[in-house]
Amino acid sequence: MPDLSALERALGAIGTAFRLHRLYPPSHRAVQEAMRQVEVLLPPIAELGTVECKVGVTGFHVQRQHLLPRNAQLAEIASLLYARSVRAVQISPGVTTEQVLALFAVATGHLPPGDPSLGRITLVHGRRTTQTALRVPLPASEPPAPVAAGATANRADALPVDVETRRLVGTLATAESVEGLHGAAERLQQLVPDLLALGDIAVVAEVIMSLDRALHRIDDPDLLERFGALAGALADPPIIERLIARLGEARVTPQERGALVAGVGALASVAIPSLIRGYLAAPAELREGYRAAIRAAADRAVDPLSEVSREGEAPAVAAAAHLLGLTGSPRAVPLLIELVKHQADPVREAALYALAELGGREITRPAIPALKDGSAPVRMAAAKVIGLGGDLSTTALLIRRLEQEEDEGVLSELLMAIGRLGSPEALTVLAKHAEPGGFMRRRTVHLRAAAIAGMGHLSSPEARALLALYSHDKEPTVQRAAEAALG
Repeated sequence: MPDLSALERALGAIGTAFRLHRLYPPSHRAVQEAMRQVEVLLPPIAELGTVECKVGVTGFHVQRQHLLPRNAQLAEIASLLYARSVRAVQISPGVTTEQVLALFAVATGHLPPGDPSLGRITLVHGRRTTQTALRVPLPASEPPAPVAAGATANRADALPVDVETRRLVGTLATAESVEGLHGAAERLQQLVPDLLALGDIAVVAEVIMSLDRALHRIDDPDLLERFGALAGALADPPIIERLIARLGEARVTPQERGALVAGVGALASVAIPSLIRGYLAAPAELREGYRAAIRAAADRAVDPLSEVSREGEAPAVAAAAHLLGLTGSPRAVPLLIELVKHQADPVREAALYALAELGGREITRPAIPALKDGSAPVRMAAAKVIGLGGDLSTTALLIRRLEQEEDEGVLSELLMAIGRLGSPEALTVLAKHAEPGGFMRRRTVHLRAAAIAGMGHLSSPEARALLALYSHDKEPTVQRAAEAALG
């Protein structure tokens, strides 16, 4: 196998230059220095003759050898070329930096794969090449074919669409004048077709986020109409589906996730049905992005979630109930109170937990009948809602339910609710259930731990003394509960 170190060094420099070229204009010093490094490293690869690099989604391969497998910048070029059906790149002796720049433009969608400015770089689609004029390599000493200077200069000076879009996003965030906002919005509208063709969903999310945030600073009707038209062009169903699918992926940077959350939240009026489908399909550990989008949407999500709660199947209604609690809107409370009476157990449970998320005194009374629900998870949710409601008069009701309830999970939640309410009789009840119990009726460690956790909400010296005592209990679960309650 030939020594490919010169080729690897050149490709590494090309990867660095590509990343900088996407972030900065060609006149930037960092880009110019990166291209100078590329120019220095290109001549040594001429000794290899014409080299064909296979293009995969993870990088470049030569004779089944993966070149620079850990170079993320090089893998980015390969993945973009692969997405445009390029399956191989043939590099002939005499390739120039201008032709490397043309390769960058093909990767980002600014040039077609068969553009003459590629020069000694030939792109292969499957078994079909997109350039045939340069299949026979020329001697290394022969100068490259001349390229129209005007066209090349124009392409070199033009910013990649994602870089220009991000600059316009920055303008929307900082522009003080209506004229500046008008100019940025007009240019963004011109870039929409190229932006959609680029397929970078993170950039689309950033645009939507910036439009939403800029709306709060303007009252010009014409500008509002232009913003609406621009948002409508970016809110096609396929775009929304891709935004939501990306929101549920594991490997997303914090910056991109923030833009996705804000973008989906801004489109809540049209994105909720897709969001609920994505939420239900996602594993539990990947659902936080969907919840964050609902928090970002706030009041805007209430009406579409309400529509789903009236017309959807039970799993979708339960998801809608849960998400209604995350909106933080008082308008969600009456909707959730109705869902507490739903025939499906998961919907009643989700509605109660959503009420607990919203809080307030008005959530207590609708939850009281659910303490006698036939479903233990629903009774647990009801106890939590009552404990968070803060109505001290319900303490006696909770104490009576302690004598009637048989499910240990519900009993635990009742004890913690009594502690949260903090009525004068709470310490007596909790202290009794924190004890191990007698020979005939011994309490489990989980029930004792729940009583101690409830005691942690009490601020009296007696409660603190009991917690200090139980921090030395022989049961590790009880010890940990007491230590956590102490603080």
